[in-house]
Amino acid sequence: MKNTLKALSFNILSNTVMKDMPTKIKKQLKQSWLDSSNTETSLFLQTTRSNGYVLPNFITEEDLKSFCTFKTRPGDVFLGSYPKSGTTWLAEIVRCIVKPRSSGKENFVPLFEVADYEQLEALPSPRCISTHLPFALLPHNNENNVKYIYIARNPKDVAVSAYHFFEGIPIFGFKRSRCTWEEFLENFMKGEVPGGSYFDHSLGWWTHKDDDNVLFLKYEELKKDLQSQVKIIAEFLGFHFSDEEAEYVAERCTFQAMKSNSNLPIHKLTKFFKTSHLRKGIVGDWKNHFSDEQLEQFQKLYESRLNGTGLNFEFEV
Repeated sequence: MKNTLKALSFNILSNTVMKDMPTKIKKQLKQSWLDSSNTETSLFLQTTRSNGYVLPNFITEEDLKSFCTFKTRPGDVFLGSYPKSGTTWLAEIVRCIVKPRSSGKENFVPLFEVADYEQLEALPSPRCISTHLPFALLPHNNENNVKYIYIARNPKDVAVSAYHFFEGIPIFGFKRSRCTWEEFLENFMKGEVPGGSYFDHSLGWWTHKDDDNVLFLKYEELKKDLQSQVKIIAEFLGFHFSDEEAEYVAERCTFQAMKSNSNLPIHKLTKFFKTSHLRKGIVGDWKNHFSDEQLEQFQKLYESRLNGTGLNFEFEV
């Protein structure tokens, strides 16, 4: 009887507030809903492991096989990032470059590992597809001139943003395990969070930074001079922007402009989360969270993983 009521209540939610969710996520939510014996669990902090990768648990072995064999098209652009590194920002910048006069309602940039195959197939070319997957798990078909843009953000701010993001994810009666910032940071440093190891992820993309079809960006550089970074992105995509065109896109893609643009599809997600998907978007929020001891431990990890790689970050701008 209990599971029958749970199934009924889930179906009601599925047809109302969840109707815009991808089928893959709704199926996993339903299973978690039926399996849960208390309301303090959340699928979003659970992970699955495959070939050394730590991934969100809605990604199956079948999914992993389909990712690599996904049929790309000429002109496809994959927008990669570790979670909470500027995914939404990059997607809007690229969308505005490719189709600068659109309102935002159309040309939604789906998340590759979440989107239904039919949804991806229905997208008009050139397709822009965002992803949090490691570079090695993506389809690579040079015949179709597929391009990849990666945005990396300093790991201290990523950890803080991820903590608040997962804190705001309890929906439909689910509440994530009540972990403190201290507990979350410990798991983040171990790579025991959706997305896996920040350092493995970033370095996996950094290895390909010199590939002709890969553009590696840094969040902090976009914050310092968005207009010049817009021109770099546009040039990579084959668009030769004037200063005026780059300025137009940059103005539309400031954090405040995006937060105020109700037409952006990302704002549909606010009904699933307690907090806005666009939280602060600043550089240096880590200073409001890290203790001196945590900073010391984190710095040791940072140096042990990145020293000698050529990859480094600014923590204040």
